[in-house]
Amino acid sequence: MITPSQPSRPDLGTDLVRCMWRAMEAESSMPRTDTAARVIADIFAQEVDLLRTVLDEHGWPGYRLVGERGSRAAWQIATYCGDDALQARACGLLEKAVRQQDADPVHYALLADRLCLNRGEPQRFGTLYIPTHSGVLELYRVGERERLDDRCHALGLEPHAEYARSLRADVLSPDVTSPPS
Repeated sequence: MITPSQPSRPDLGTDLVRCMWRAMEAESSMPRTDTAARVIADIFAQEVDLLRTVLDEHGWPGYRLVGERGSRAAWQIATYCGDDALQARACGLLEKAVRQQDADPVHYALLADRLCLNRGEPQRFGTLYIPTHSGVLELYRVGERERLDDRCHALGLEPHAEYARSLRADVLSPDVTSPPS
């Protein structure tokens, strides 16, 4: 992954990061409820116009254009905006940027899997876990499970078992499970 020392449009990166700050401030001040989640989604939706403009004018805002923080902020806006068409467009542009080593492959995998979840399709990279009725987090269904690690490897990602282990250690409870292969 190439990360230039100075992006060509740091001003756009700063604007994207500001959009994220507004949403994060709202999120941190609200209780963790479905209503709060909808309010936060609305804030992201308000910030989508900037992302849409950047995508129109520049394609994916990668490291060379907006820097690592700006690119991460763009991914977060795309992920939480609630606009399936924009997410699909952003995902295609993000995939191209990843191939050019101008964006984080993890961001692409997460956004691609989010699109699959939104559409009710099996995910491709095994990044998403969902709660069961008992509250245990379980890997959301994966298409062609036997080729999951091949797809991850092609992106330069770690094998799924390592990803799941790090989720258990860093984010999720020890109750995270994967369905049998």
